[in-house]
Amino acid sequence: MTAEKDTPPTPPSYAYTLVVGPDSRDRAWIEATLMRGGLEVAASTEADLIAEPDIVPPHLLVLDDTSGHPQLIETFRRLRSHSALGGVPFIILSYDAGIETFSDAISKGAAAYLLKPVSPEQLVSVAHKISGWLSSNDRTEKRRRRRRPLVLRVDIDIRARRIRVPGQTMDVSSSGCRVELREPVEVGDVVRVILHGPSETTHLALGAEVRQHHMLEDGTHVAGMRFTGTTALLAAKLLGFVHTGAT
Repeated sequence: MTAEKDTPPTPPSYAYTLVVGPDSRDRAWIEATLMRGGLEVAASTEADLIAEPDIVPPHLLVLDDTSGHPQLIETFRRLRSHSALGGVPFIILSYDAGIETFSDAISKGAAAYLLKPVSPEQLVSVAHKISGWLSSNDRTEKRRRRRRPLVLRVDIDIRARRIRVPGQTMDVSSSGCRVELREPVEVGDVVRVILHGPSETTHLALGAEVRQHHMLEDGTHVAGMRFTGTTALLAAKLLGFVHTGAT
């Protein structure tokens, strides 16, 4: 899709990442970084993509934003309405550090929101996490179909033990979330999930209870948490299950 408009290249027939944004140094850096990170990559401007309704759907879309709020959210809306992009997770890269922009993007279904300039390591890591979530073996399991990938920095506030554990969400649903942690939590812990924006905390906290816990081979702890009380109603709006129609 980087060729001239009248001779667009055939998109890959395999899983690939599509980078969308102006033909610029930023976009070229994103393409090169993802390719060095082991991902198959294609690129397009928004106008060229909208003009091609029958592309092979990408595995992941990276939106390189240069405009900020509210143009960013409008671009996001247009791309999500593309016939080939239904269900495709979006990573948004933007210089806009505003909480309003970040919250709008997440509530409308973004899988990650990264503040530019982003490090190569962070970009590749997040892209692989979302790609890994999409290709994991339990994707068709009933509970999994009710979730969507969301890579978001959080703090887990464990009130009874008066400690706060940093972590990162893996995926979310209207009723709960799974979080990666470097320290263990216990099943039954009553916690607050404190959401972070692109550069600072949002000061939003979701009450939850730890329902599951296991440890990965690399020592990372994974906790499954269920939102409690009226938090589930708030989470449905904050995490994109009202705007996106997910269940």
